[in-house]
Amino acid sequence: MNCRLAVAGWVLAVLGGGVSVLEAASAPPPVLTRTAPGQFEIASVDVGAAERAMTEASAAWRLLSAPLGLPAGFPSPIFVRLVPAAEWAEPAPFRVTAEPGGVVAVRVRWSEATPTVFLRRALVQALLLRLGVAAQGVSPRLTVPLWLEQACVGWWRTREEPAQLDALQQESAVLAPPPLADLLGWQRSDVEPRGLSVGAVWLLTWLQAESGRAGEWPALRARLLAGEEPLASLATCYPERFGGADERELWWQTGWHHVRRLATPPQMGSAESRVMLGDLARFVFSVGGHDTVVPLRFVLRQRGEPAVAAMLSAREKELQRVTPALHPFYRNAGLALADCLEPKKRRSDDEFAAACAEFDREWRDAVELETTAREALDALAASRRR
Repeated sequence: MNCRLAVAGWVLAVLGGGVSVLEAASAPPPVLTRTAPGQFEIASVDVGAAERAMTEASAAWRLLSAPLGLPAGFPSPIFVRLVPAAEWAEPAPFRVTAEPGGVVAVRVRWSEATPTVFLRRALVQALLLRLGVAAQGVSPRLTVPLWLEQACVGWWRTREEPAQLDALQQESAVLAPPPLADLLGWQRSDVEPRGLSVGAVWLLTWLQAESGRAGEWPALRARLLAGEEPLASLATCYPERFGGADERELWWQTGWHHVRRLATPPQMGSAESRVMLGDLARFVFSVGGHDTVVPLRFVLRQRGEPAVAAMLSAREKELQRVTPALHPFYRNAGLALADCLEPKKRRSDDEFAAACAEFDREWRDAVELETTAREALDALAASRRR
């Protein structure tokens, strides 16, 4: 979807719990693309950059929905602005801000060489801040704990690329768990110890594993974003797990070794694969002032247009990265979609139409397989309850 957006006004800047007031720099209104209502809106003068950011933002929402308890959307989306590197004057590679009205905005220094991790950390920080704003509004107490930001980025990476989870497990086998007080009290500086980054992922995993119907993890998450003291909040939200500091450390070390040894299937679930593949095959454009879903074969007919070519290239790269992790039901559909998006193939419109028809067939077969399997499992579960 393409429209215009001018970003201006006074904002509250929230970084690591610090709050200051500044005026946003005026700039020509860039093109705006949207992931979904109430989620992310990306502004950029470079369509290719906006497409890459939109793909990452969609993945952030999808993969972090469970650990962060994300809603379907917020009343107002998170605004992401990609600022050309030549126009960037700040020392940090990104800045996340919250306006008094509750709008969260992100500015990212952008060039072709911008590391993906910078964009991911900016998106994660914005999500955490938006959750805090949704719970209590904009206040000086709002905090984005560094360990939780790092944990979410690591969770994202290891869930999107299963090989990275294997690598993290192997790396952790020769590391000692960092002290829990050091991890929860981790402050922002120029140095980010690798041991704390690894520990953050396992702590997030362990806190979710230990959370039950009482909602221990959601309660702790809310307290941390509200700026409450982390160790005291942990003891309050996870009662009867430990007594003093020594028992608390033993509980954490037990959790570290438990979660790092868990065998995790090296693939997405069928529902997650369907959502991922559906997002990559879905193109929304502004037609007559209205958001319109445009069929893939029509998009491919315009592949010679620079903006469309950039969009197709970004999605093709993302598909290459996630195809190995797709559920077996959706693997063939993923390969068929990759064939449609392959930029190096010079084919006629009829040949592209045939490739799109093949993807449609594989997609229908995959959805049918998923539905049949789910119904069979539901029927089996129902028979056992009788």
